Amino acid sequence: MRILFYSTSSNFCDGKDLHTVTLPSCALQWENLAQKYSEHEFIIATQLPGMFLVDSKETKIKKAKKIQYEIIKDDDEEKIAQFLASLKPELALACSFYVTPFDWLSVKDSIVAENLNKLGIKTLCHPLDTTLACFDKHQTHGILEKYGINCPKSLYIHHGLFINAGNRREIKSNVYKSAVLKKLKTLRYPIIIKDTVGLSSYGMEVTENFEDALTFLKSKRHTSDRIAQEMKKGVHAGTEIYGSNGNYTVMPPFIFSVNKYGITSPKQSVKVGPVTNKNLKIPELNKMLIHLAKSLNFSGIAQVDLVFDGEDWFVIEINPRLSGMTATYAVSMGISTSELIFNSFSENFPQRNFLLTVNIKFPILSEGELLRLKKFNFVKTVNQIENSAAKQLRERGYCEVILCGKTKDEVQENLLTLKNSFELKNEEDFFTTAQKMIEEMF
Repeated sequence: MRILFYSTSSNFCDGKDLHTVTLPSCALQWENLAQKYSEHEFIIATQLPGMFLVDSKETKIKKAKKIQYEIIKDDDEEKIAQFLASLKPELALACSFYVTPFDWLSVKDSIVAENLNKLGIKTLCHPLDTTLACFDKHQTHGILEKYGINCPKSLYIHHGLFINAGNRREIKSNVYKSAVLKKLKTLRYPIIIKDTVGLSSYGMEVTENFEDALTFLKSKRHTSDRIAQEMKKGVHAGTEIYGSNGNYTVMPPFIFSVNKYGITSPKQSVKVGPVTNKNLKIPELNKMLIHLAKSLNFSGIAQVDLVFDGEDWFVIEINPRLSGMTATYAVSMGISTSELIFNSFSENFPQRNFLLTVNIKFPILSEGELLRLKKFNFVKTVNQIENSAAKQLRERGYCEVILCGKTKDEVQENLLTLKNSFELKNEEDFFTTAQKMIEEMF
């Protein structure tokens, strides 16, 4: 079978400022996949940077043997579909990734998928209604409530009405603003105020009381539609769901560290798992997420952010795409990221035993340090992203290191080895946090 893996982007990418390193390389991973499933022909077609699919440097890509590569040059979704159809795939699989400032690439891939289906190409991709609803956090909240899935109480704030409605000459008072403030007082604090369509935790504001929330909403930082959401305290976690056509597999969750504000920052957090602790009510979580997957008709990989408050699980966010957790789950199952992507569309996801796995962040490393890091046999995957044009340190990038072990003691020892092998005095908190999370959860 000719199988096409495709992904699109909405952003300019000249390759000069964005530098990515994946070890083992994407090319090696896909080459091994092609050898393992030699009965298939694999095609990769993407817009750069093509995360998870290609190794790119200054718009040039490293190619694997026995894989056909194509760079998508058109930006119009209908033309993209026509180009992909010209490659004559028997099956097309969407492999959406993410970019700033809007986490909407899964939406674009869904539009392409609808056009491919019209051209007679069987395509597995999350439906457009699903990706749109997950892109807009206000719509996500409405979907979760509609299907009876636990989520924090939230209030939608329309920026234009809240800020500008009262400036019109004929309007004496801003009724919408009055209503929002009245409802804002009924929320249980602290609350998180966040952009409805942003990526990651950028722009989030944690407010401890109504006065703090009001100060933020009146400030110049309030520049877009927002949702004010009650902050659930407890165990922060995430999982991925794989499958299609009503048949899904929910992965046991990874526990996330939180920052000083009590929220997870994907570019700074530590992830430990998968956890099966009975106190976390994993069967109840699985039941809720299977219901979610069937309700939204997932097709492929979907990542879900969660909080367990000691009694119940709550869904915080849904990302219908590949995520920072994809490679972590692959390591925990002892397979490559490419093989996980390939299997994620299956209606019968292969069952595997899990290794205890830690995803920890390093600062940006030199090429020599990256190679030295990968020599440790317990370090299974390294992903480094560097944006040399970024003005803020946090946006400059990071090096994600994924390591594993068979036992808690073995992983603790591996973490200590890494800590003692690199001059990372400013990163000691990451190691301390990881050690503590392992101790508490296993």
